[in-house]
Amino acid sequence: MKKYQKSVRFFFKLLISGIFILSFSKLSHIYAIEISLRGNSLFSAFTGKNNMFMFSIRNLELSASGGRGFLFAKGELDIQPINLSFFTDAIEKKNSEMQDFLTSQVAGREFFRAKEVYVSTRGLPFFRITLGRFYGAVGNANSQKFWIRNFVERPFTVRYFFGQNGFLDDGLEISLFPPLPWTFEIVGQIFDGSVKSWASKGSFDLTYLLAIRNYFGEEDISGGFSLFWAVGKNFASQRLVAKGTHIASDNLSEFFGGDASFNFQPYFSMNVGYILRRFQSPTILDVEAGLYSEFNVNPVRFFSVGLRPEIFGIPRIREFEEGGSQNLPQIFELSISATFSAYEIAKIRLQWTGNFSEASLPQNIFYLQTMFELR
Repeated sequence: MKKYQKSVRFFFKLLISGIFILSFSKLSHIYAIEISLRGNSLFSAFTGKNNMFMFSIRNLELSASGGRGFLFAKGELDIQPINLSFFTDAIEKKNSEMQDFLTSQVAGREFFRAKEVYVSTRGLPFFRITLGRFYGAVGNANSQKFWIRNFVERPFTVRYFFGQNGFLDDGLEISLFPPLPWTFEIVGQIFDGSVKSWASKGSFDLTYLLAIRNYFGEEDISGGFSLFWAVGKNFASQRLVAKGTHIASDNLSEFFGGDASFNFQPYFSMNVGYILRRFQSPTILDVEAGLYSEFNVNPVRFFSVGLRPEIFGIPRIREFEEGGSQNLPQIFELSISATFSAYEIAKIRLQWTGNFSEASLPQNIFYLQTMFELR
């Protein structure tokens, strides 16, 4: 069964890659393909309850995109050649909030990893169709790449629910754009979801997502909000485990949430988001939610400062099948970052993150991140 499942997944990815390559082969003589190479190296120092030092070339990402007529294609290949870490103290063996947090910071063992690979329509009136591998519409913080965001990692709430790489899966998306004087979008997405083979999938073995997005403004002053609901089984939507890459379980999850943003470019930007999850297993029901906010000030062109406070656990309740409930510990995380940009091709970021849980001692994380982008 596992062999069959892997074959189906491989065939699906091969099909999408084939469409992607054929699309480019036909449009390359008419439209220039935009190709970029991005690198991301990271030194991390964890101090406090557990001590760990880590150096990694976190990403070496090759991206290509282009379009012709009503067709647009995009592909990203991520290479992780180096990931070195050593511990000055042994991490606790028992399950704990801090154990989940620490292991979520360590990149997985894959050498090559396909990120977004999809084909999409463009320019058609009132709708767009996308097929391939893409991000779920669960807020801007989920889909932002390392080069764009103002912090080293995604918010703790996003990492906890969807993993270090966010909600990213194979699927189909249909977006509707009503004829309004502002940008309003209704998004429907269906993802591969369950780890079961296609032959044995039921209706709730897929992941279904419905979202609305509303945007306003021009390039200098803009903003908007989004709301979403998702239900089903998705390997990217379970609790994090070691390395943040393995499948924890295949139980039913349901998500509600949204985010709102405001930008006064290039001086100030902010984003606030809330995600609630109902996680149903055979004997327990976990209801967990997190509220995060991000603020970034850019006083000069080459320097910016970011502040991100968030609270995870409003609410955070575990209900048992035999009756009764338990309040799980809340987690507070605060991040402060300073980013220096050089000639729009390189960035250096210093960041401190404090993770404070009611169930464990504080954990401090110090980051030194270097990035580049070549187009």
